[in-house]
Formats: sequence, structure tokens, C-alpha cells
Amino acid sequence: MTYTVKNQRRHKFPWGILLALAALIFVLLAVLSVNEMRNGNPGFMTNLWDAPDRNADDPWLANNPDAIQIPNEVKTVLLLGSDYRPELGYRTDVMLLVGLNTRTNEVHLISFPRDLWVTIPGLGEQRLNTAFPYGDWQLLSDTFASNFGFRPDHYAMVDFQGFKHLIDVLDGIVVDVGEHMEDECHMNDSGWCVVEPGEVPMNSDEALWYVRARLNSSDFDRTRRAQEVIQAMAKKAFQPSEILNLDNVIRAIFRTVLTDMKFSDTLLYALPVSKFADMDFTTYRLTPNDAVPGTTYGGASVLFPNYPAIREKLLQFYWIN
Repeated sequence: MTYTVKNQRRHKFPWGILLALAALIFVLLAVLSVNEMRNGNPGFMTNLWDAPDRNADDPWLANNPDAIQIPNEVKTVLLLGSDYRPELGYRTDVMLLVGLNTRTNEVHLISFPRDLWVTIPGLGEQRLNTAFPYGDWQLLSDTFASNFGFRPDHYAMVDFQGFKHLIDVLDGIVVDVGEHMEDECHMNDSGWCVVEPGEVPMNSDEALWYVRARLNSSDFDRTRRAQEVIQAMAKKAFQPSEILNLDNVIRAIFRTVLTDMKFSDTLLYALPVSKFADMDFTTYRLTPNDAVPGTTYGGASVLFPNYPAIREKLLQFYWIN
């Protein structure tokens, strides 16, 4: 799919302001709803949030002693990056779980490497990134529940072109690069690109390369880079200077993102606004101790989950430890 961006920042009518005001009204309602939820009061809009026992009726979690008892105030969205190609299909090579704590106004991120070798219900042992293509969101959700003891609340998936379109609409991003990185690329005559630590402006082609480059790096490093880019996109989208561009961002999201979330959900999940104002994320990544490099009987290079170690990080992610 091809996306174009033409004069999107020129407005004959202040749609951005009107959308921002409408969004503000919904956000205020959502804030009231969250306050009601915090006080333990049912009703109003809290029916979107109320979940007394998430595991009670879950076929994979109800009687599972390893199921994580997630606090009701913690809501999660699994961000998926698809490598879709018309001739090859797709896999979800980026899997990044976002946790929002509505009580403490904190945001956590944890990434799952694509090559984790897990048991996919009904299919047997496969890489984690094959679950969604085999059985859509339900199978991937079941895979997380059966292997890791939790089920994400929602998902949002975008492919290469959609990812680039979102960054084009944002007019580029500034990525806080944490480590030196170099790899082959197609963006200069040398065919090799180098990125140093610090704040690095990136356009959509550069950001996609930065997330996907794999010749000279590992699955673990790719998860770090994906987290950095997601944080950069969020920071740019919520800058006060972007308010007039809000209508373009909203349209781009609806055009490019596949999700099970409703519009009302997205407004509530945009909370807590105070945390998004300064964008302070706590990030978690699996290391070679958590996901041990190895080879399957068939000779495939994969990562074998160290389930107790991963569980410890998940408990931190969910504000349990």
C-alpha cells in the first residue's frame, strides 16, 4: 500500500483546533472516569476499564498457577510491526508491550524478540513472530497467555509503509540513540550507515532502517532500537507544536494501523496525560540470560525462553514487584 502526504500542514479551516477541542472534552470525561475507577466507583465510563478478575474465565489463565495477577489499574497494548510483502505474506517482527498505570501515571515498555521459541497452541513449537500470521490476534494472545501467564488487553499493528507514513505525517522524529550502531543501508553511495549515541533526527526511511537493520546486530539490539523509535514518535506526536497537525496524525493512524481498539478506548489509553506531557518511559528488554540463543533440532537459530527470568521482568513491568 502506498501513502502520500501532500501539503498536510496547510489548513483552510482549523480542523486541528476543532479536533483538539473535541479530544480535550473526551479526555476530561476520561479523567473523570479514571478518578471514579480509582475511588472504586462503578458506572460512568468505567465500564471500559472495570476488570475485577481478568483471569477468572480465561481458558489459559483461570487455573494456571503461573498466571500473573495483573492490577486492574494497569492496561496494556501490544504494538506489532509487520514485515508484510505481497508475495511473501508477513510476520510480526516487532512486538512491544506498552503498560499504562492509571493509578501512578507511569508508562512501561517491554519488548519480545521475534525469534523466541515458544509453544503456539494447536501448532506446536514455533517462533513467536509466526503466531499472528497463523491465527490472527486471538492465537497470538493465546500464545502469550499459555507461555508467559498474561494476555495483552489490545493490539495495534502497522506494516513498513504504514510506519513510514506515520513518521512522514509527523515530519520526522528525533531519536535518543543509546548506543553506537552501524549496518548496511541503501541511503548513501557507500551502502553503510553509522549512528552515534545522542539525539539523532531521522526521516521515515532512516527510522525504518534503524529499526530493521540486522546484518551487524542482534535481536536484542533491534528491540532496543524499536523502543527508542516508538518513544520518539510518541514524544513528537504529543508536543504542543503538533496540535495543529493533530487531525493529520489521527487520519494517518486510522489509515495505517490495524487494531481491535475502539475510538473510546484510544482516548482512555492516551491517559495519563500528565505523564505523556514529559514522556518518561521505563523500559525493559530481554537479555541473553532471559532468552538464550540456541539451535533447534531442525537447525534453526532461535532464542529459548528462560521462563522464570522473563516472569521476574514481567512482574516489574506490571508494577507487581
